[in-house]
Amino acid sequence: MQLFNSLWETILYAFIFVTLLYFLSDAIVIRLDSYHDLALLFLALITLYNGTLYGVIALAVIAGGIYFFTLEYDTDTILEYLVFVLLFGEFQFHFRHRGRQDHEEKNYLKAKFRELSNAFYALKVSHDQLEKGYLLKPVTLRSLLIELAKAHTLKDIYTRLFTTFTEAFSLKSALYCELTEDASLKQSVKLGESHFTFDPKHPMIAQVIATKKPLFLSEEEMEMLQDEPILAVLPVLDTRNRLLGLFVIEEMDFLAFHMDNILKIEILLEYLAQERFYNTHQAHFSVHLSLPDIDAKFQLEIDRLYTMQQRFGVHSAVVTVHTADPAVALTLENFKTKKMRLLDQVDLHREAGAWFYIFLLPLERLSGAISFKERLEKELQIFGEERYHIIITEIDKIDTLGPWIRAHAV
Repeated sequence: MQLFNSLWETILYAFIFVTLLYFLSDAIVIRLDSYHDLALLFLALITLYNGTLYGVIALAVIAGGIYFFTLEYDTDTILEYLVFVLLFGEFQFHFRHRGRQDHEEKNYLKAKFRELSNAFYALKVSHDQLEKGYLLKPVTLRSLLIELAKAHTLKDIYTRLFTTFTEAFSLKSALYCELTEDASLKQSVKLGESHFTFDPKHPMIAQVIATKKPLFLSEEEMEMLQDEPILAVLPVLDTRNRLLGLFVIEEMDFLAFHMDNILKIEILLEYLAQERFYNTHQAHFSVHLSLPDIDAKFQLEIDRLYTMQQRFGVHSAVVTVHTADPAVALTLENFKTKKMRLLDQVDLHREAGAWFYIFLLPLERLSGAISFKERLEKELQIFGEERYHIIITEIDKIDTLGPWIRAHAV
């Protein structure tokens, strides 16, 4: 539908343009080169905005309009303008392609940042609870969330989570609403003495759905508590910033109801959603690198980066180190814990007494992977080169890594 709209808009604009040229020309014979700069500017705008096809269509409409009005046809000028349209179109193609790449890279980095932030903040909250006297508890909040993610029903998950939130944040009643992609209610779980019913037209609910940002009553609005059935609405987002559900806080101790606790609850909810996602993909095997002892999260990330490369041309690389020497393996263990970027990932595959360290480098071109390899070689320079092998694989050629591993495992 959008394609046809753009097509008709291009034809309409081109027709209006050539009509204006005709009426403005008055005594002179209308020719493209009479309005050289103006016509070129018009074609540039159409082509750079919509693409080569629309630029060619606009040029054809203009040429046809001139012939209709004047019965003259300047083939040389039309061909010159066609060359310009093709040049504009080539620039537009590369500009759009690069824009899509940058957009996808930004989304990936935002997703990883959110994922890591949730994990770190969940760890911080767990430590805070330990400092507040939870040493006698069998688990920390973070480990509890990981355990809850394995539960089968939504009610079990949030009922147990509510019990923990009651102890940690003095939460008394709440409602969790799982939403569909179009933000309609899929199912809800009433927690504590919850009396609120999901209403998409409720001002606070509607605003959170629209903005995907938490909303709670300010101090100035506390006097309205007797009239307001809810205190806060927290969005539950995945790492791609998609809305999964809403956590509606209905009743909470006054002294515990402050920004710090609200933020902690929101982060813990997102961390739980993140763990639930990975738990549903725990049996995931990459179609490009399926190794039985490679973590499912790692294989999921490989497929994700492979798709980004195929669809948007976003580069990533894999550096694999093979060794049968325990000393080399120990050095690599030290390297992966202390000398890697936060974004990089590594997993270990063992086969036939050999170690295969697979380093995944998101958003790295081949040059960056070569630099990473040089860092590895510098780290392993105390060993002879015959005691290890390093190869670099671009993410779109990851299918070749499996056969290489099997060949070197013999």
